[in-house]
Amino acid sequence: MPEIRGYAAPPLDATTEQAIDWLVRLDSGHVDDGDHQAFARWLAAAPAHAAAWATLRERLSQRIAPALNHLQTGGHAPMHVRALSAPPEHGARRRALLGSATVALLAAAGGGLWADRRAPLMAWAADLRTGTAERRRFTLDDGSELLLNARSAVDLHFSPARRLVRLREGALIAQVAADARRPFVVHSAQGTVQATGTRFMVRQDDGRTLVSVLEHSVRLSAQQEGAPVDLQEGRSAWMQAGRIEPLPVSNAPVDPSAWSTGVLEVHDQPLADVIAALRPYTPAILRVSPQAARVGVYGVYPLDRPMDALQALVDTLPLRVRRWGDWVVHVDVRTA
Repeated sequence: MPEIRGYAAPPLDATTEQAIDWLVRLDSGHVDDGDHQAFARWLAAAPAHAAAWATLRERLSQRIAPALNHLQTGGHAPMHVRALSAPPEHGARRRALLGSATVALLAAAGGGLWADRRAPLMAWAADLRTGTAERRRFTLDDGSELLLNARSAVDLHFSPARRLVRLREGALIAQVAADARRPFVVHSAQGTVQATGTRFMVRQDDGRTLVSVLEHSVRLSAQQEGAPVDLQEGRSAWMQAGRIEPLPVSNAPVDPSAWSTGVLEVHDQPLADVIAALRPYTPAILRVSPQAARVGVYGVYPLDRPMDALQALVDTLPLRVRRWGDWVVHVDVRTA
């Protein structure tokens, strides 16, 4: 059989990523001459940067005037452009107007990115798939069951010799029907997970795969050379292309299958992990600053209500959340 490679959802266009970062940075109210000089260097670094910013200026000129006229005649900025649980700040109206224009810009510049956040474009050709905020259970021909997390996609390759599931993106929980003649294998971008009559979770992350055994055991094999590793019930491991790293029990997810019931359980995990878990449940682009990404988080959060989860984080941790329309959400540490 030819080599099977894993697939992941397409990342944001690099220029769009950088535009979002500059939007957040320049709109923070804490920029200095060094920031402006860095921005100027970014503009000059590539024609695409200058073109993107020129498009932004054009969109702003088209959008700000009508919105400003609305505000001057007694209108108010929509609630959804205001920061979550943040007091009014100087320049709030300007940021609201900038948010509206930026949403328009990014929707146009993203080239289908908004549609992808609603229903992953790379998953359209997959055998089984789920959209944003959708979990779904599938019964396979052999009686096994796959539960796919939101924004997940798999391909199936069943033959008389083996049952192969290729995880393109997202996460799955497999409840495997016993079949001694045909091993059940899940293939990710970093390797394979083989089981015969068991229940386990596989999650494709950026550059690595998390495997957690919920019942019995599985055998992990990294994509590159290396001895297989047997993983027992209750244990988890990160699988990378060249190595497998079993997690100590103290560092393993509290309940790696909790997402199957619509919740996220974390115990002293970095906020970056929480944001990553919420991303499949909202069409918004969730960003987190490097400082906020390292904040330790405890608790149980609702995946099906990601903005409520963010609000709970803001209420209990030194964080703030800022929004530009319904499309870009940025989490940062709260400053005095």
